[in-house]
Amino acid sequence: MYRKPVTLKRRAVYSFGLGCGIFLLGVTLRTLLDSWGVSGVTAVVDDLLIGVLSGFLVFAYERHQHKLILEKMRVISEMNHHVRNALQPIMYSPYLKEQTEQIRIIQEGTRRIEWALREVLPGEDADPPDSKSRSAA
Repeated sequence: MYRKPVTLKRRAVYSFGLGCGIFLLGVTLRTLLDSWGVSGVTAVVDDLLIGVLSGFLVFAYERHQHKLILEKMRVISEMNHHVRNALQPIMYSPYLKEQTEQIRIIQEGTRRIEWALREVLPGEDADPPDSKSRSAA
């Protein structure tokens, strides 16, 4: 199943919303501390906690993004491996003497590439193309 890519607009809204939320939290805490007559070191600790919370949220978001990128790189690497292995015999098939053997090698390589596209890449399409064309007929 393909995930819809996150648009720039959605990321901007999310980022500004998070920033506004932290701002409102800070203002609320500052107002509460002022109404309770808290000042000095305690107010600095409040600001420090808001800064730490902000840093934690950014860290958690960046960690999540890093995991997503690593997963995409793993899929790309695995696809590269499978496709290159399937193309290797196809590249040397012109040097075979028998045409039937050439055709068999090319068909086998094509099946391996189709398998890799179907099994390795994430997607909604889990049925092989042959079964779709048969069911449509």
